[in-house]
Amino acid sequence: MKEKNLLVAGLSLNKLADLLISAKTTLTAILVSVGAPTWMIGWLVPIRESGALLPQVLLSIYLRKHTQRHIVWRIGMAVQAFSVLGMLLSVVFFSGFTAGALLLLSLVFLSLGRSACSLTVKDMEADVAKKGERGNLIGIASTVSGVITLLIAIPLVIFDESLSSNVLLLILSGSLLSFVLTLICIWPVKTEVNTDSDEGKTFSINFDSTVYKFIFVRGLFVHSALVAPYFMIERGGDAKELLPIYIGAEALAALLSSIIWGRIADKSAKLTLQLSGFLALSACGALLYLESTSITVSAILFFLLSIAHTGVRTGRKTYSLDVKDGHERTELVGFSNTAIGIILLSFGALYAALTPVLPFSIVYIMTGMLVIAIVSTLILPSEK
Repeated sequence: MKEKNLLVAGLSLNKLADLLISAKTTLTAILVSVGAPTWMIGWLVPIRESGALLPQVLLSIYLRKHTQRHIVWRIGMAVQAFSVLGMLLSVVFFSGFTAGALLLLSLVFLSLGRSACSLTVKDMEADVAKKGERGNLIGIASTVSGVITLLIAIPLVIFDESLSSNVLLLILSGSLLSFVLTLICIWPVKTEVNTDSDEGKTFSINFDSTVYKFIFVRGLFVHSALVAPYFMIERGGDAKELLPIYIGAEALAALLSSIIWGRIADKSAKLTLQLSGFLALSACGALLYLESTSITVSAILFFLLSIAHTGVRTGRKTYSLDVKDGHERTELVGFSNTAIGIILLSFGALYAALTPVLPFSIVYIMTGMLVIAIVSTLILPSEK
């Protein structure tokens, strides 16, 4: 029970750090504030997401001979903390291209550290909580982080006009502190994975059809994240004006929905993906239909999308935890995350090329992809 409480506390702080250092909100505003070239902003989400996913298949192979997964997790968390420190120093001491380049470099290392943590924390979660409890564990952590982030976001919204640019530095500092506290909280949690059955294996990876079906479905559901920046772009307002509101909306979404999604996922992760996909589809449909420039409408729709994305993340995490066991689970997570990293880069490049030439919003295409994603869940076998 003590280890479970420590893990919940650590996961909550880790999610808080991720919310505060979001590439879709905070890092974008920081690059704007330091006067970095506009093209650098376009690299934030690909580096943040794909950089954390692409190395995981190699890490999963490396972990075959390393049973103490908590050691790799500790190294990854320390790397993330030092990376945020690098971002903080680059903003304090530099500006323009130099500050932007150093921030992007720090983001690369942050993503690599996140990659190691994302892969190994699954083993720690699986050791501490049994099947039927893991979705709730993820949900509680997301809810706690949502409360804390909301408490931070509310003053930013209320005192938006009177706050100086130092607020961005405070948010970065808060993220750094959260990473350090995460490391301290989860440090006592240890896990050893039995790899005896893998000693004779070569470096080839063989999976059954379930793995490839999961990757296909998850690859379509990345649109719940890819579409998020377009909610700000479609409104056509000041990104810095929307930043605290979007941070608050994302935090409130995690607060209100995480435990509910977690409990649904413990019954059926497939159903979680279906329900959250339908909600994301509804938010996108409303964005296209209303065509509103109202900041209130924009905040509400982004809030609904954030609830949906929370459900998507909870559903696919719980599915990957429950559908396989032991090192098979580690390799499933590693291989699928690497595949999703490639898929993200591919979709990102495609949409970047299509956006300037299409006579209509790219959100129409993303909405269609969400429809396909929801239907594709029917091919997934039950994970329970």
